[in-house]
Amino acid sequence: MNKYYQMGFLLSRASWSMSRKIHRLLGMRGIEEVSTGFIGVLFALYESNGRNITELGEAVALEKSTMTGLLDRMESAGLVKREPDPEDRRAWRIKLTDRGKNIEGDIRKVVEEAYNQLTAGLTDKEGELVKKVLERIIENSRNGAEE
Repeated sequence: MNKYYQMGFLLSRASWSMSRKIHRLLGMRGIEEVSTGFIGVLFALYESNGRNITELGEAVALEKSTMTGLLDRMESAGLVKREPDPEDRRAWRIKLTDRGKNIEGDIRKVVEEAYNQLTAGLTDKEGELVKKVLERIIENSRNGAEE
């Protein structure tokens, strides 16, 4: 058995812990309609509002089929809206609603607070090592997916 066999469990627990922490902090700020899955998309739109679904999916590393359902939920939550793409009648541009724009500061504060709490006690060197290991695991999964 591989000596790292518990890594998947630990990665899953760490991800769950981070999502749970962010969810609690969002609730404390009164923005329960934001799920942790929305945050990457919101950050991508804060950077460049009005992207099409393909561009947005690339920015957050999600497939178009996944993005469609996610955007449906974000639209129902009143955070984004779809507008026709003026350059391609078959496509949509995703734009933030006023609500989506107005909560940017709170979202950024929640994410920073959560990361600070969850990485408390890690040295900068340890944090960089964890990041590099996770990036390697993700890259390895991409390489293996093509086989």
